[in-house]
Amino acid sequence: MSNSDADPFSDLEKPMGPAPFAIGFDRSSGDAMVFGGLFLGAVMVVVSIAADMPVMALIALAPLAVAFWHYPMLDRRVPQIGANADGFFVERIGFIDWASIRKFELHRTAVRNIQLARLEVSLTRPLADAVSGPQIFPVWKKVMMRSWKTRREADGTDTLVIQLHTLAADPEQIMDRLRAYRNV
Repeated sequence: MSNSDADPFSDLEKPMGPAPFAIGFDRSSGDAMVFGGLFLGAVMVVVSIAADMPVMALIALAPLAVAFWHYPMLDRRVPQIGANADGFFVERIGFIDWASIRKFELHRTAVRNIQLARLEVSLTRPLADAVSGPQIFPVWKKVMMRSWKTRREADGTDTLVIQLHTLAADPEQIMDRLRAYRNV
């Protein structure tokens, strides 16, 4: 494993100012769900054909659907979040204008021994109005897993909640990089 695979920020200990970045899913975050679902589904289809049990073939759709849902976690070419001078990038949303972002907050929780981190991005307006450069993506990705969700606030603005624990970078480093853009 190269050093860049381990830590996307390893070349820069402390950024001297805003520096563009893009972060995808961690290498091991979705392997079990996708390959396990494919294996179980394939075994069930083979058994249903061999035993002439068409109902089992229908049941095999469940693990295959789980594998399809989690497939974006294997596609390492697609960044989930990033930033540059144009704005904050979120996969399947596009670029959110820096002026539309009120604040970033990092929240950490622990479930047993698993550390979970999420980034809450409070916007100054609804998400549809905050996007300066929408991303175009294939229609089938609408039914696949994504690393974020939106929450409508009482004042009509939106908050993006992005799961960081599945991404290939330390949440604190991501926050430092985002703060570099917000402090300019």
